[in-house]
Amino acid sequence: MSPILLIVEYRGTRFHGWQRQLGVPTVQAVLEKALAELLEVHVPVVTSSRTDSGVHGAAHPALLHPPRDLPLVAYLRGLNGLLPEDVSIRQVARTVDGFLVRKDALGKTYRYRIWNDRARRALLSDRSWHVPVPLDVDRMNAAAAMFRGEQDMTSFRASHCDSRTPLRTLDSVEVTRNGQLLTIQIQANAFVRNMVRIMVGSLVDVGRGIHEPGWIQELLDVKDRTLAGRTAPGHGLMLHRVHYPPDRFTELLPTAGPLTDTANSQDSGDDFC
Repeated sequence: MSPILLIVEYRGTRFHGWQRQLGVPTVQAVLEKALAELLEVHVPVVTSSRTDSGVHGAAHPALLHPPRDLPLVAYLRGLNGLLPEDVSIRQVARTVDGFLVRKDALGKTYRYRIWNDRARRALLSDRSWHVPVPLDVDRMNAAAAMFRGEQDMTSFRASHCDSRTPLRTLDSVEVTRNGQLLTIQIQANAFVRNMVRIMVGSLVDVGRGIHEPGWIQELLDVKDRTLAGRTAPGHGLMLHRVHYPPDRFTELLPTAGPLTDTANSQDSGDDFC
């Protein structure tokens, strides 16, 4: 039987990240629990991405090898009836044989949200970073442009990162403002540990005027994590998409969804407002 790919949406506020851990709630644990109820046997899932505590997912892929053949609608409706209210299945795909959830990924897009106003917003407190001082978006975009292309991201990865190489290719880094809400969208072939959050912390320092935009290039050149900005809090971060070639799927439900839209999708449902 062909592997099944689940596209999972979750609000990460109460979870200690994606990966199963003893004694704490995780997204993987509640998903596998629901799958065990649906399939009447424990079935592990494999993903392309691990997220930290508080991080959200708009379209997080989870691959499973089913013990028996079921229509896709059984996964979509059945799991959504069993999962807690802060986790849902957005799309289900039947994949080609040999599909690999990590190696077949073309890249990923993350979004980070900042509420940039002196007054905080209670309804955004677990879905954005409250930065009460003014941020200059033009300065931040000038700095963000220096990330594009293949880069050594040593200055922008956690000290405990276990990736074999710090080299990553960044396709786009863009800062946009909608009123007091800033969104930083980053698309790359892959990410090192805490990369987006350290990039965001550094771009905020530029936006505040603490550093000039050219400081980002200096950080890329010096390859020293201790010189970059703070690691932005996890609750402002969202895994927006993992991108796959369309020919890796033989059936999709629904046919229009995260696996078939573009990297720059403006799906308002992804903003969790």
